[in-house]
Order: sequence, then C-alpha cells, then structure tokens
Amino acid sequence: MHPLLQLDDDLLALILVKAGCWWIPGFLDPADFTIYTSALGVCRGWRDLLLQCPNNLAALLSEAHGPNEALMHAVVCTSHRVDRGALVRAVLKTARPDHLDGAALIDAAKHGHEDVVRQLLEWKENAPRADCQRGEALLVAAREGHEGIVKMLLEWKEYAPRADCQGGEVLLVAVEHGHVAIVRLLLESKAHTPRADCRDGIALTVASGLGHESIVRLLLDFGGRLPDGNFRSGRALVEAARGGHTAIIRLLLEDGLHAPRADFQDGMALVAAAESPSVAAVQLLLKWSEHAPRADCQEGRALVSAAAEGREAAVRLLLGWRVSPPRADSWNGLALIQAAEGGHKAVVRLLLGWREHAPRADCQDGEALVRAAVRGHLAIARLLIEWKEHAPRADCQDGAALVGAAINGREGMFRLLLDQSKGAWDAVHVERALEAARWNGNEEIAEMLESYSNAYLQIR
Repeated sequence: MHPLLQLDDDLLALILVKAGCWWIPGFLDPADFTIYTSALGVCRGWRDLLLQCPNNLAALLSEAHGPNEALMHAVVCTSHRVDRGALVRAVLKTARPDHLDGAALIDAAKHGHEDVVRQLLEWKENAPRADCQRGEALLVAAREGHEGIVKMLLEWKEYAPRADCQGGEVLLVAVEHGHVAIVRLLLESKAHTPRADCRDGIALTVASGLGHESIVRLLLDFGGRLPDGNFRSGRALVEAARGGHTAIIRLLLEDGLHAPRADFQDGMALVAAAESPSVAAVQLLLKWSEHAPRADCQEGRALVSAAAEGREAAVRLLLGWRVSPPRADSWNGLALIQAAEGGHKAVVRLLLGWREHAPRADCQDGEALVRAAVRGHLAIARLLIEWKEHAPRADCQDGAALVGAAINGREGMFRLLLDQSKGAWDAVHVERALEAARWNGNEEIAEMLESYSNAYLQIR
C-alpha cells in the first residue's frame, strides 16, 4: 500500500490523484479527469472535490469559524456544486439553529433559500422561532420578493410572525419594491392583517409615487375607509402627479366617495405634475370634470415648477390655458429666474417673448443673469444681456454675476460679462472678482481681470 493511503483519508487521496501527484492502477482511471501538475491544479482539485463532500466541507467550515458561524456561511451558500441542504444538515450536527436569535433563518429568508428556511424551522432541537427578531425573516423575504418564504412563514404552525408586525413595515417594503403578490398575501392573511391605510396611509402614497398601479388598486380595494381618507388619497394624488402617472391619477380621482379633489390643497397635484416629464398629467388635472385646479393656483406656482424643471410643453400649456392662466411674470419673474438657473434656454425665451405679462429680463435686479452666470449657462446669459427690452446690466447686484463666474471658473461667461461692460466696471467689483479668482486658483480669469484693469482701471 502506498504510504499516503495509510492516512486513511480518501478525500486527500482523490485530490492527490486528480492533481497528478500519484496514481494507483484501478483506483481511478486518468481518462476520467484532467491531470493537473501545477500548484494551482492541486488547489483546484482540492476545491472541486471538497465541494462534493458536504460532511468534510462542514467540518472545515466549523474548524475555521466555529459551528455557529459555519452555519451562517452554509445557509447562504450559492455554489451550484454544493448540496446546500446536505451542507446545512452536516453543520447543524454541532451548531445551534437559533444562534443569535435566528440570524441564520433571517439570512436564508433574505437570499430566498426556501428549502433551508424550512429545514431550520423543522430542526428537532433549538429550532428558531418563525417570528424571531419581531418578524425580521418575514420582513426581509417581503423586501426581496420571495413569495414562497413569505407564505411559509405566515402559515407556520408555531410562532408564525404577524402579517402586521413592526407596525406594518412588511407591507410597506413590499409596496415600495413593487411585489404585488406579496402585498396581496399580506392583505389576505387570516390573522393580524395589516391595515391598507396603516401608518397614516403611507403605503398608498409610496405606491402612487412609484407608479405601481396594481398595488394602488389593491390598497384601495382593501383600504380601511376612515373619515380622513380623502386627505390620505390626496397625498397619494400629489405623488402620482409628481411622477406623471396618469393612470393612477385617474384611479384615485375616480375612487367614489373617498376620492380626493383634483384641486386638493389649492392645486398641489397640479404643481407636482408640472415638475414631471408628462404634460399629459397636467392636462388631465386641468380638464377634470369636478373641482379642477386653476391653472394659476397658488399665484402661478405650477408655472414656476414647470419652468424650473425645463418642461417647455407644460409652461406653454399653462400660459395658454383658456381659463385663469397664470401670468408669465408670476412671483415677480421667478419662473424666468428658475429656468435661467436650470439652463433651460427654450423656456427662458418662451417666457421673455410671451404675448402678455412677460417678465422683464432684468427682474429682481438681474437675478436671472446672476444665476445663469454662477451656473455657467453662457447661451442664456447672452440671451438675457442682448434682450431687446429691459436687458439686465452686466454689473447688476454690485457685480454678483462677475464674482460668481470668477468663483466657479466660468471663463467663457467671464469674457462675455467683461466685453458687455465696455470698460464700465467699477474698480470695487473687479477687485472682488480678482480676489475670488485667485482664491480659487482660476489663473486664466485672474489674468483677464488684470488685463482689464490695466486697460480701464488702476488697482493698487
């Protein structure tokens, strides 16, 4: 007999044979495996054969990490070469399945290993409770969308977690991640069913904002109708509008006696819809048959929101609405200022050129120019400065545009502002800008300022 066989270790013998270190006639046919001769080959042989022997792998994990920590590794094993169930059984010979209040059960539920969850719950000694850690296994399974595990835990014969555990958090995470089947499971559970309007109706608001139409339908069907149900649906309406989800907007507004008004909280849904990419949501609210919001609600706040996000179609729709359209210069030209800051040139041009009540290009002492300069929107700054009426001065607000451009290193903007001034910049403004440029290491801008000062000013 070969000396190595006296170690009484069949696994080691197989590894050495596979690695090409030695071979005994009749023990293994070399044609059945690849002969490795490198050290890496030995390691590969060790890994491949070890993964096929759950008992040996369990012993190795337990020796390296301790039995309970070995169990944590075993329950999340994803290798296709390992019989996970056999590995867990082997580790459980020495480990406690309820270690750390069911941490292994929670990890198995999180990874969707339904067989391991059942195995742990059915273990003959020290099995974890299905509701361990206030139902954390149910929560993680719901979050990850593992419907089978959620169903198993809810129906477990002993210590099943409550479907409304953690104050309805399980329902909320299922809603947030769009797991329709799990939401239905929770709402249809036989005991301790979570209220569809739990936690002040936040589930409906979240589902509406994320565009989960099927879940919104479920929540409305199962919802507890409380006196303030309209308020809760109203918040959901605002979030649906913000996301531009027209189907959900329609669903909420058609919810019978509990439907919110389309002009909920003085048109908050319209203001939110104006921010969204969907002009259809704005149009749907404005055209609603009952209690439609005014296009100029909140003194034109919807127009300001649309302009800030660069929603040209929504701006045009609001300004041209046949009933109570907002003024283009609402809020002292705030729509123009927000559009300029966001770099939305088309919206800026649309507002400046509107046929009625157009905002002045120099409104709020040139605030639109200052914000465009700070953000580096050169085309918008040029459009404002060259506008045919009431163009803002390049040195408005004590040179704030020049200083802002210097601080942020907007070289092209800086050149535009200096060229427009035609030598009219005040020495104090130039000094402030020069200091800002040097402080931020913008040497090119500092050189431009020094050249300007040499040509027009005397700076000490």
